[in-house]
Amino acid sequence: MLFSQRVTTLIATLSACAVISGCAGQLASDTDTSSEAGLKLTLVHINDTHSQFDPTPAKVQGPDGAPLYTFIGGHPRLLTKAQQLRAEARTNGVPSLFLHGGDAFKGSAYFELFEQKINIDILNRMELDAMALGNHEFDIGLAKLADFAANINFPLLAANVDARAEPALAAVNNFKAYQLFVLDGSELKSVATIEDAMGKTTVAVFGLALEDMRGMVPATGELVFAAEVASAQATVDYLQAQGINHIIALTHLGHQRDLTLANQVNGIDVIVGGHSHSLLGDFRQWYLGQQPPYAALIANPDGIGQTCIVQAGQFAQAVGAAQLIFDNAGRLRQCDGENTILASRDYFQLALRSEASRIAQAEQAATESYISQLTRTAITEEHPQIRQVLNDVYLPAVQKAYGEQISVTEQTISHVRLPGTGGSDQHGSQLAGHITDAMYYWLNQPAVRAKTGRQVDFTLIGAGNIRADLAAGAIYEGHIRLEVLPFDTPLSILTLTGKELSELLQQVISATLPEGAHAGKFPYGSHIRYVAIENTAGEAMLEQLQWRKGDSWQDIEPDQSYSLATTNYLANGNDGWQRLQQVQQQSTDRIDVIIAKQQLTIYPLKRVDAITDSSGQQAFMPHYQHAGGLPCKTAEVDCKVAAAAMIDYLKATPAVWQQQRPPTVTLLRHQSKP
Repeated sequence: MLFSQRVTTLIATLSACAVISGCAGQLASDTDTSSEAGLKLTLVHINDTHSQFDPTPAKVQGPDGAPLYTFIGGHPRLLTKAQQLRAEARTNGVPSLFLHGGDAFKGSAYFELFEQKINIDILNRMELDAMALGNHEFDIGLAKLADFAANINFPLLAANVDARAEPALAAVNNFKAYQLFVLDGSELKSVATIEDAMGKTTVAVFGLALEDMRGMVPATGELVFAAEVASAQATVDYLQAQGINHIIALTHLGHQRDLTLANQVNGIDVIVGGHSHSLLGDFRQWYLGQQPPYAALIANPDGIGQTCIVQAGQFAQAVGAAQLIFDNAGRLRQCDGENTILASRDYFQLALRSEASRIAQAEQAATESYISQLTRTAITEEHPQIRQVLNDVYLPAVQKAYGEQISVTEQTISHVRLPGTGGSDQHGSQLAGHITDAMYYWLNQPAVRAKTGRQVDFTLIGAGNIRADLAAGAIYEGHIRLEVLPFDTPLSILTLTGKELSELLQQVISATLPEGAHAGKFPYGSHIRYVAIENTAGEAMLEQLQWRKGDSWQDIEPDQSYSLATTNYLANGNDGWQRLQQVQQQSTDRIDVIIAKQQLTIYPLKRVDAITDSSGQQAFMPHYQHAGGLPCKTAEVDCKVAAAAMIDYLKATPAVWQQQRPPTVTLLRHQSKP
């Protein structure tokens, strides 16, 4: 019987789990003989690297309190730090595992040019032991995901994904539910079967993907995504029945769902997470805010076990390391550790980071000493082999692809997903507002309106559509098309009422508010403004909702109809924007806009269906009037319409960065109100 069939059988017999909230309590009693120290283990982990192979811009509070501008992370530093951590563990006679919490794909120019191939090459050099299946691994289609899974030298894990009916992945042996590692001296070595682990100290790592993947990723083929909690408990029960008691869940669910998993599933020792980009710990000195504590212990529903939860941020900027101690019965006794920012030796006085603004040579040693003493920070050298491969094989093509300069900014135009995080105020992302301004400008140009026949009243975008800040300095076309807006993002224009708009915003904003929630769905807009207040129940209520008509702001009226433009991904109802799909369930006046042979091309729709698969998960299917779908992957077709709009907007408004943009989004959290 296949493992997926065994899990299905186990899920069917599971009883409902009690939910017990709370953080760490006392683990196994010191008077219990089983509590004597057993296995010690170091977990080194990363997540949501998003093909950020080079360092990313950052700023840090300097010795005098003023910010210094620098670069952090990148895959060459990841490997250097991971090797250091594993060598330290080995010196202490402690085995280690190096795990990736998913979303290696999408987010850089490297990926846009080389897709899965560069990830196969670079990640195979990283000495990873396992990786979770992330939602962005689907971004370039199942065939390329299958190529990635078949050619990496570590397993891609997802215990709750049944691939038997999907031809692209069914025969990929490296795509599996779990991986076993047996202790051999002070090393953990992977083994192929349960039988190979019999009688040996064994660590199991199993994966979990999003149960609602179909509502986030349209192109999932015939894969079946089972419930996260039930699949996790069934997997743990199966492993424990085989005598395996050291169990790690490698998840791509987000911190909020990891907490739920720990509260509702017995027997998981550690959850190594991803998806929410949670840099757990206090990183205010890096202007990255303070998130929940690293390695928090959450009580299981049986009142006996506890689960340690870790996650390491985003974009290859940090590495997490957790030190685990189990008792001789395989129960977790201790879990400690932290995330570490991987700092460089380059520091500048200005955000432009030009040579003229580099700190004086006389200050270099003192600055490095100061940085090295910051908590959760390590000056880390780049791994020379990885750096050379990037420079020699990939970087020349990337540099060529950036095209012409279209703008310049003296300050970084920052992007955060949720207002109040990442050093932002209650208005959140600067960049998102400018992008929605660009969408509004572009769609309302006379030439575009003549083609669409539509005047757009306002525009909205989800924070997750935007993948990078705009760093200070020259801005090239490639910064927009390859980094900031790398997705195929046709623009959609549709009509909805003020009531439907209000419902959409309240639902989507509310879903981003719980601690550790996936905030990529958070809405930003142009020519629309709102004030959302979190109530005591943790839900968003709109205190103000207005649109800009001419030179004045007017209230959105519930019964009035408005013309909204957004990306077709969100217009279809994906990523929690299902209210838009519901508006189009029976019929719609929506049109999608792409660029074919350098000409605007319009695709009118009939409706958008919500299709429920055998696991109860929904996918959203647009039905076009005169086509089976958009030809986004064919020659001479450009579906990066949001990027094209932003490029044209910057060319037309070169002084945009010198002007103060009035905020259009305000989020007031419950804890910040009197």
